[in-house]
Amino acid sequence: MQKSFRYTVYGFLGLIGFFTASCYEGYNHPLGNNLSLWEGDTKEDRIVVYCEGNCQGGIYVVPTYERHFDSSKQHYAEFVEEATSNEKWVIVKSLRIKEKQNNYWIISKNFTLKNIDCSKANCDSILQSHVMGPMNSEAFGNRLRELNIDLDFK
Repeated sequence: MQKSFRYTVYGFLGLIGFFTASCYEGYNHPLGNNLSLWEGDTKEDRIVVYCEGNCQGGIYVVPTYERHFDSSKQHYAEFVEEATSNEKWVIVKSLRIKEKQNNYWIISKNFTLKNIDCSKANCDSILQSHVMGPMNSEAFGNRLRELNIDLDFK
């Protein structure tokens, strides 16, 4: 009886580990070139990050940390509502909570951080140099046409 109890406990712990890993994977939506839509427990947690390997954190891309979290008031200020991508681009729609204002962003994937030590180099600046925005919907639509970007939110 003691042996079967041990197998039951290990089997149960194994199932918990499987479901936890499966749930975690649901929070990371790859957008290509190490960019991911990263989700937490609430919709306000949603951000686009740059991360390599097992994405459990990374560099804020859209919105930046300063735009995402209002540290003076200790609450979220902006989060990603939608993001989609193709081989060259990522487009993002975010919501500025207090103002109830949508912002739009275009991220060029024409960059690499390979062989760059981000503890010595300012990788955030490299990433932000490939981000256009925030824009209103009209400016965003114009920029998509100018750059011939064939992406739309579903």
